[in-house]
Amino acid sequence: MSQPSSSSPNPTNDPDAIRIEITTNDGLHQVRMVSREALPTIQAALDYLPTVEERDRDTSPKRTRVPPLPAITSGHQTRLPGTESFQVITQSFGTGIEKQPSLWPEGGGIELITPTGVLHIEGNTLTENNALQQYVARELGPEGLKHLAGLLDVYLLLTQGRSQKQDIQVTAKQVLQRIGREGHADDRDEQIRLLNTALYLARTFVSSLSSSRSTQKRYSPLLVLESVTTGADESISFEYHLGQEFFEAISGSKLQHYTIPTARVVGYHSVKSQHELLLTFYLGNRLALGAGTCSMYFVTLCTQSAIYALAELQRGERGKNRTRNAQQVIYALERMEQDGLIRREPHPDIDTVVAVNACLDPRTEEQLAPATLARLKGMIRSLRGFQTKDLNTKRRIVLQRLLNVEASREEVPYEAPEFCTRLTFSAGSLLLRRQEEQAASTYKEMPVSD
Repeated sequence: MSQPSSSSPNPTNDPDAIRIEITTNDGLHQVRMVSREALPTIQAALDYLPTVEERDRDTSPKRTRVPPLPAITSGHQTRLPGTESFQVITQSFGTGIEKQPSLWPEGGGIELITPTGVLHIEGNTLTENNALQQYVARELGPEGLKHLAGLLDVYLLLTQGRSQKQDIQVTAKQVLQRIGREGHADDRDEQIRLLNTALYLARTFVSSLSSSRSTQKRYSPLLVLESVTTGADESISFEYHLGQEFFEAISGSKLQHYTIPTARVVGYHSVKSQHELLLTFYLGNRLALGAGTCSMYFVTLCTQSAIYALAELQRGERGKNRTRNAQQVIYALERMEQDGLIRREPHPDIDTVVAVNACLDPRTEEQLAPATLARLKGMIRSLRGFQTKDLNTKRRIVLQRLLNVEASREEVPYEAPEFCTRLTFSAGSLLLRRQEEQAASTYKEMPVSD
């Protein structure tokens, strides 16, 4: 054994040394003098040791393999509530929702205003409120819609909608695997983000804006989160069921829902395809409420889907890129039609925009739905005789008309020579099914024991 260096302090000669007495469980008694510098190391080691009660319960870490849920196939669909309260919740994940963290009370509940309602978010503890404020300020966005779809899909998979109060217990890893995040399912940060979304959905109350403040109806949260646990391997598990109103819309006696092609929707990129994500949930809900068809102005589509705030579509500094923003929404609609989610009826202004773009750059034809391209072949040919500056002028005029806020008031007809016309949508082959086609067999992918 090597001799200690002469420069090393000797605790027995150190006037600041501390005397520690250690008695083991089998009765051995030892006394040691240790330097103060060694105390943090000793304390950390003592904190790691189990207590007598923990040792008696045999709580040594054990890794258990959690079986993955069945993979989502291309034909799988998930039912979502087609209700006004659910629309308010999904709007809150939009990029156009204004948040003002500086005005939020420290450690308290907060409110978010969406285009069609108010959300009151309040945790059960100070710690939950702090976590919720941080989540809303920094993480709440389109990615959470995929979490939401996954949480509802897994619930229906495991319960088949038999009872509203039936809890399911799953790991964050299982849900992430289910929504196609296999490569990140073991990532602790990914699991915490999913848990934060679940906590947000379980602590968010919806109030309708259609009535006065004093008579507003308040809806219970979408999820009832019964417990959250962390395993010895730091895996996160939680137990939950659906709130009463949302269960009734999906599986109860008051059916009002729509379906999404799960694999396709959770496959949308949270940043590059965020318009498609937000529009899928918004238009799916509107189509459910409208029995398969709906219509609205373009401004309404952009703001109520929470893609853009109204100020971003108006003239001025915040709206300087509004025509570019509008075209991004138009091509998101085309992709959704390609994916079988919606069908857009012909619209003179939108058709002009995509036809002009096809003349300026023929490669943009690849971004059009087959029905759109077939319908506009003649218009595209006729526009090819115009100069580039004239095509740009035509496109700018119709985009400005689409973005005319004054001419897009849903509640008041606009009586000006240049007015907007409403867009009309119907359900695509994959988005909405008749209620009689919505059977529990959709979720018979794995046996469920009583």
